[in-house]
Amino acid sequence: MKKYLPLLLFVFLLAQSCTKDYSHKTVEGYRPIYMNYSEIKSIKNLNNIPIVNTGKIYLYNNFVFINEKGYGVHVIDNSNPLHPQKRAFIMIPGNNDIAIKDDILYADNTSDLVSIDISNIDSVFVTKRIPNIYPLESQRYPNFVRGYFECVDTTLGYVISWEKGMLQDPKCYR
Repeated sequence: MKKYLPLLLFVFLLAQSCTKDYSHKTVEGYRPIYMNYSEIKSIKNLNNIPIVNTGKIYLYNNFVFINEKGYGVHVIDNSNPLHPQKRAFIMIPGNNDIAIKDDILYADNTSDLVSIDISNIDSVFVTKRIPNIYPLESQRYPNFVRGYFECVDTTLGYVISWEKGMLQDPKCYR
């Protein structure tokens, strides 16, 4: 009996670990930020907003375009490189990538590709929209991130970005 005691103890401890309740854990993860469907296609100039979560940086003429992941593009006047000046912010909900050619800024706007005339940076406008070119499946989880996140609820709108924070009992993991 003594020789089986360590084995019995091991089985007992193993059984105890299976009954532990992990359903109320708090972990670091990502929470989706939604925008409702009626606002998502609205592309316009806004007053300068703070630069927080940058993506691609693009140089064009005397301007520096800095992507604000999920929200749009900061425009910096770089005509005097010693004193660059914030000039504008172009709100493009769900934007993550940009390119520029011949005064046209090409950008993703959630699932659409838009071309925006930037010849007058103070008064930009959409020249063309190609709808549904990007699959919405990519909105179901945070890109390039491994870990916990809140599952997406498509009834709340489009996911335009993700914020890092503490999550209570998240159901999704990637």
